[in-house]
Amino acid sequence: MDAKYEPSPRLKAALEALTDAEDLLQQRRTEVRAAVAEDLRANPEVTNPEMAEHLPWTGETVRSIAREYDVPRKRKPTVRSIKPKKRS
Repeated sequence: MDAKYEPSPRLKAALEALTDAEDLLQQRRTEVRAAVAEDLRANPEVTNPEMAEHLPWTGETVRSIAREYDVPRKRKPTVRSIKPKKRS
């Protein structure tokens, strides 16, 4: 009873096709993310939520894409440190 299982050629081919499809999906996802960043850069008046209306992602995801691709912010940050400044 030392028989070892060997996947059939059909299963091996199906797994290879799945791996290829996942690799292609990742490549396409990267291309779309780069295109989103490019559009944000080219259209500074468009907000992240407005862009998200045309995508399968949320405004927060669009914001993270903008950060990932160093897209300039639309407005200056409004949150400041609560630590008091040291006097010299």
